[in-house]
Amino acid sequence: MSDSVITPGQVRAARALLEFSQEQLAKLAGVGINSVRDIESQRRPAEAGTLKSISRALNSAGVRFVPGDDQGGPGVRLVADRPSIIRRPTVMSMWDGMPVDIEFRGRKLTGFLRRDDLDDMGRVPGGAKMTDADYVAIVEKNLGDILDALAKAAADPSAYNERDRSGTQFYVRSSDYREGLL
Repeated sequence: MSDSVITPGQVRAARALLEFSQEQLAKLAGVGINSVRDIESQRRPAEAGTLKSISRALNSAGVRFVPGDDQGGPGVRLVADRPSIIRRPTVMSMWDGMPVDIEFRGRKLTGFLRRDDLDDMGRVPGGAKMTDADYVAIVEKNLGDILDALAKAAADPSAYNERDRSGTQFYVRSSDYREGLL
């Protein structure tokens, strides 16, 4: 993020693009819900640190803030070549991992996130009992990196499930994540 001005309308628009509630944004940004509400409603000026945390969370989730210029006012847009989530993950399946339904390059696909990779990402100690909600929280916290890995895997024909006749299911492998994440 640059030092350009971010308006309350841009925060609202970014949240709407991602289909985030104010509560979700506050949790991802590590700020209070009242801070998000106050910024969006212009109730009080945003503290620089709070706005930076909110901006970082929205950037990580795939939003870019577009500054106003001679051609138009400020706005937001989604990052290019990143999938859009159709349905957020809610469960970890016993065999395939955590399914994430996405739209990528005009196709509806299902990517599977491996349990071991999510454990590594969440720094889960070996043998720890994890719930579906714990895995969902790991995905939400690392959404930007996961979207990048989903894009990389979706673009690789060798990632697709050979048993899937529709050709729409693929697996995200450890090598699809950016180096140092796992």
